[in-house]
Amino acid sequence: MKRTLGQQLRHASTLSERLRKHSESRRLPILTAKKAIKRTQAKTDQFLRTLSDAVLPATSLYTGEEHGGWKPEEWKDDWGPDKLVPNAKDSHREKPPHIGGKPKRKGPHQGRTETRAPLAYTRKIEGLIDPFDEPVLQDLPPPSEHKPISILQHGLERVLFNPGVHWVQDPRSRVYNFPPHLENIPKVTDFAFERLPGFVKSSRDEDLRSLAKRQDRRFAGSTSSLTGMLGHCYFLISEHKTVDISCLSQPFQSQEKNFTPGQRMPTSVLFNYKDGVYAVDSDSEDASKNILTWLGTLLEKFLTMSKAEFGTYLRSSPAVEGQDDPTREAYRYSQSEKFVMRSQLDGVDTRLPGTGVFDIKTRACLPVRMDILNWEENSGYMIKTAQGLVESFEREYYDLIRSAFLKYGFQVRIGNMDGVIVAYHNTARMFGFQYVSLDEMDERLFGSEPGAGDRVFQKCVGLLESIAPEIAQCFPEQSVKCTFECEESEKELNIWVQPADWEPTDDELEPPIKQLVVRAQSFLNDSPVAGPRAVSSPASMPWTLHWTLVHLSDSQQEIRKNLARCMERKFRAYSLPTGVSFEDLPQFWSDLNFGGEQKPSTEAGAEEQEPAADFDPGKFRLPNPRVLKLRDLARSGREFSEMREQAEAGKKKVVLGEPSGFSENELDEYQAEEDRDQEQPQDLNASELEGEESPRL
Repeated sequence: MKRTLGQQLRHASTLSERLRKHSESRRLPILTAKKAIKRTQAKTDQFLRTLSDAVLPATSLYTGEEHGGWKPEEWKDDWGPDKLVPNAKDSHREKPPHIGGKPKRKGPHQGRTETRAPLAYTRKIEGLIDPFDEPVLQDLPPPSEHKPISILQHGLERVLFNPGVHWVQDPRSRVYNFPPHLENIPKVTDFAFERLPGFVKSSRDEDLRSLAKRQDRRFAGSTSSLTGMLGHCYFLISEHKTVDISCLSQPFQSQEKNFTPGQRMPTSVLFNYKDGVYAVDSDSEDASKNILTWLGTLLEKFLTMSKAEFGTYLRSSPAVEGQDDPTREAYRYSQSEKFVMRSQLDGVDTRLPGTGVFDIKTRACLPVRMDILNWEENSGYMIKTAQGLVESFEREYYDLIRSAFLKYGFQVRIGNMDGVIVAYHNTARMFGFQYVSLDEMDERLFGSEPGAGDRVFQKCVGLLESIAPEIAQCFPEQSVKCTFECEESEKELNIWVQPADWEPTDDELEPPIKQLVVRAQSFLNDSPVAGPRAVSSPASMPWTLHWTLVHLSDSQQEIRKNLARCMERKFRAYSLPTGVSFEDLPQFWSDLNFGGEQKPSTEAGAEEQEPAADFDPGKFRLPNPRVLKLRDLARSGREFSEMREQAEAGKKKVVLGEPSGFSENELDEYQAEEDRDQEQPQDLNASELEGEESPRL
């Protein structure tokens, strides 16, 4: 049907409207889609920019180019670091409160040490200790006359030239390798210590102080006061490197290879100020109550005097003329860049390398060391074999490596000695002797690289010389007490400093205190390395040590808390001796009198004595299971030795190198005649050691 014009116009308008509406209905989803696409595109652009920022810097490391366009990384064999791994600190989960377990003991700034985060400080210094080929110490002539250096007696000199342990009496053949009287150690209380010149502290040694002033050195000390500080410097530098016990038998290979708690224990010293010089003294407690302190002096004379001469120092014999000779014992004095050091010289044999000087060390057996106040019962402990986990020389040597070689090595180097002769005993009986050279100690501690010990010594002395002026600056021109600790597994050395002489006031009841923190990083050929690797590195790789020292800005209260925690770690309780109750302890402690000084009578009816001023009941504990086990070994050892003595009663003793079949009295007469006829070798005076610098130093 044909439409009129009006109808056509009306139809067109309707169609246009319909088309417009239809078009609008379709445009809405299109617009929505476009907006979604734009949002997606924006997110994609942001992702690509983030990816580009992460990839392009890494790519430029390989191409050496700036960001001139994206370039792919070269092919790598591994996945590379995971940049998306969660932060270890954030992902750490604390143990639920219902699960038990002993909490980990934390020292001061332990958390910060692990991350090596910056410390809050009021002062900071740093420096480098570069490789140095020259000797660390140079000899100084002693200002006053000294006695000649002693010489070993009783045929003991052959121990110096034959490796290994030498039994006093061979356990299989029962033949004595040395005079039988060496087997039985005199009682400490029978020895007249007052007839010997006493030990002279660094602060009381006028020769040491005068040398320091003459050589323009600000600090002075002896081996006994310096080795503890040097030990903690070594723990920091080496990052607690373990020792080498591969030379021991198989049972020991599963034993601990770290240093003993006693070796790692915090050390306290006194920097005594006078006339511009700080003389360092050891701040040891209860030394007079330790039988080993006295026994070391006794045995040193026992091994370097004839039997007749030694007898004149027993209380049963009257004093002879010349025993009160004021001439000083033989010392070696030497200097480093900032210190003057002193070392007592125990023995000499000119056939040894270098100066021929050696140290004499007396080593008590395991139970005596672990349970010192029960020494009388523990003197029954026996060394029965060469090897084994207990009752053996090998056990004592294993303990020496972990607890004494570090100290011995420092002492030998300060004294320019060749090594040490060790006398193994249980305070009542001598078991044997062993000579340990400095080279052998170095190998057990630092590895087999030649010269490793010398490099360690140079770094430790250098670090101590960097620390000492900062200690003095804490409280200028005052005597100060210092405590050093590089706690096991920690990578920082903490030092607490406070005035030694302090008068409390109304405003300050406690002395002021400061805490220093030292950190160190080793470099080989200018590349950072771990401490153990640096210590054992060959001499062909230059070793540089970078150190930093800060004075903490912590409050006085916080620093005192840190020191209190340190002293808790230093504390070692005495085990209650067998047969002594807690009620008997004050009297027992007061009666510990190894020096033989006479004390007031305690007859019945007399007024009861006051406890000793240094008695502290908090220092004593009941023996733990390990101590009880050692006491059982000591008791069984005494039974064993008594049975053996009964079996050998009446038999004549055979001594190697002497006519066989001598009785004890005949041996005494023979030995006395030998002592009279023997021509003593020429003594070597300490002053004659000048200019004989050992290559080791």
